[in-house]
Amino acid sequence: MKKERIRELDEHIHVTTFQPKEYINEAPAGGPLVSIYIPVKRTQREGGQQDWDRIAFKDLCAEAYRRLAEECAEKDWAGIKQKLDHILAHEDLPLWVDAAQGLAFLVTNQDAYVINMNTAPQAIVVVGPQFYLKPLFADQMHEMSYKLLLLNTDFFALLDGDFNGVHYVPLPDDVKAYFTETFPEFDGETTALDYYSLTDHESPYHGHKSRNDVTQEEAEKFFRYVDKAMNDTLVRESNDPVILVTAPEHEHLFRTLCTFETLLPEGINKDPRTLSGTTLRDDAVAIMEGIRAKELAKLEEDYGYKASKGEASDSIPDIGLALVERKVGVLFLEEGKGVPGTFNAETGAVTFDGSKDPVDDKELDPASPDVAASFAEAAALQDAQVLVLPADKMPTKTGIAATYRF
Repeated sequence: MKKERIRELDEHIHVTTFQPKEYINEAPAGGPLVSIYIPVKRTQREGGQQDWDRIAFKDLCAEAYRRLAEECAEKDWAGIKQKLDHILAHEDLPLWVDAAQGLAFLVTNQDAYVINMNTAPQAIVVVGPQFYLKPLFADQMHEMSYKLLLLNTDFFALLDGDFNGVHYVPLPDDVKAYFTETFPEFDGETTALDYYSLTDHESPYHGHKSRNDVTQEEAEKFFRYVDKAMNDTLVRESNDPVILVTAPEHEHLFRTLCTFETLLPEGINKDPRTLSGTTLRDDAVAIMEGIRAKELAKLEEDYGYKASKGEASDSIPDIGLALVERKVGVLFLEEGKGVPGTFNAETGAVTFDGSKDPVDDKELDPASPDVAASFAEAAALQDAQVLVLPADKMPTKTGIAATYRF
């Protein structure tokens, strides 16, 4: 779900989105950095934390305190403890209520940043001079933001959606007033969808009895005004793609009249009165993932073409040099694989850990140097696209590849 850039919980604890540049090489003076990842148990949660969440987070914080105490004096991490203790003491903070599949906590002595994750991370604690960001790069592959336009001949609703759910967008008063006056059957009300508890949620059209005697002329008039409301107000400042949800017999007419550019060519051709929030989310995510799959296939094809011209490579040392020259356009990383070793971001030199095969099929200790993670951070700093893909979607077998920009 698209959230505001930063929502303050208190003066120094923030719920935010993952913006890599803000967390790379940002070690402030006066203490170490702590990265905590926790999967969130969403079943049967009515708000706040479940006992599992509370106990697991408490254990992770205790582990962070233990590691901090081993590395430095308590006064050097007092601010970190203060912020984590505050979160521990408040079980019903919005960050728990809004949590999707997992949470990342990036904590300094000055501030704590909490990032909502689309996928469930491994529960882990990392203490060091830099934040551990690799799980967040992987999670970015599941980020999506879209809108659903639920439409009938005498009723419409707009929903925001993401990988985990959808929720109803209240219509502005002037839009509701206009439609209520122009179309008496339109009441401007619907049931809100609670995006983190959708399993058996009723359709947002629950209780609405659509007219059966709407003429073609009336339907066309209604659709024109829906299109106008979308253009003038509802999607005027949004780049989110819009997915049309309507019965098959209405789709062609609305698409013929539609003038806003963000409407996707593929829609959900079902009567929205029959669809629960879960179904709407699942169908929308399938459409968005289909679009993503086509984009990735095109990037893979582009890699093959550029590699034949010397404009792409899967040589890890060559990619290191290309990153220093700031010419990496797309960086491909294999999900679940790391490259033990170090990368010098000033010279481009890559030093492996001595293994004959630098690609480690086993899970790495996140505290250990990892060339793949270092490459991801260096690429993000120069606005390159970082893709973390399953092995069967990678353009090569080395675990790392890149296309160059010239």
